[in-house]
Amino acid sequence: MGQPEPDKPKSDKPKSDKPKSEKIKQDKKKEDFTAGHRGRMQEKLRLHGGDALSHQELLEMLLYATFRRGDVKPLIKSLYSRFKTLDHIIHAPASELMEAKGIGQSSVDLIAVVRSLYYRLGQEQLRRKDVLSNWEAVLNFMVKRLGHEAIEKFMVIYLNSQNEVITDEIMSSGTVDRTAIFPREIAKHALQYQATALIIVHNHPTGQLRPSKADIDMTRQVKEALQTVAITLHDHIIVGGTKTVSFKSMGLL
Repeated sequence: MGQPEPDKPKSDKPKSDKPKSEKIKQDKKKEDFTAGHRGRMQEKLRLHGGDALSHQELLEMLLYATFRRGDVKPLIKSLYSRFKTLDHIIHAPASELMEAKGIGQSSVDLIAVVRSLYYRLGQEQLRRKDVLSNWEAVLNFMVKRLGHEAIEKFMVIYLNSQNEVITDEIMSSGTVDRTAIFPREIAKHALQYQATALIIVHNHPTGQLRPSKADIDMTRQVKEALQTVAITLHDHIIVGGTKTVSFKSMGLL
């Protein structure tokens, strides 16, 4: 049976705290630099306004709300590396945002709030306006609302007798290339909102703007359902990315 290995003699010389103290100093220096950077960013915003900040800097300042301490720039770099643009970051699905290195649920939630505010601003800009006289604003809103969606969604914009927006709603969501539409439900909702006219919108996530036969048939069915309750269908818009096409302008309505 082998002899147990003797304990190594302990040195009477105390261990040096230099490595530990150096690390503390480095961490403190980094923390001071980060705090100073935040201060400079905040001062820049207050003195010159948001227009003086780059897209990356604006996003960085937004995320300060969820990162009370520490450097946010590595996260910003990670987001831009994956999504390329601020627009794509803001509209990215939560599941994809969570894959970015360094991000947490609070930051994803905050980005979702910004995205919703972006949509709501578009809604407010259409309120109490004759949409037929502000058609460009209507198309811009449709692109904001549906242009980044990864699946097909069908939206209805309800109008009063002055062609002002009463409200809008997503009636259905589907897959990448189709969604279920029920014309009678659209007519029912229009009556509930006391609408006299409406515009229907759906997106093509592939970016293809050409209406399919199913799109054309569905439009005809919606128009016929609305006619039975004396409601006008002004147009059907297809959104593909940042572009749109109008059924009315194509002679399909």
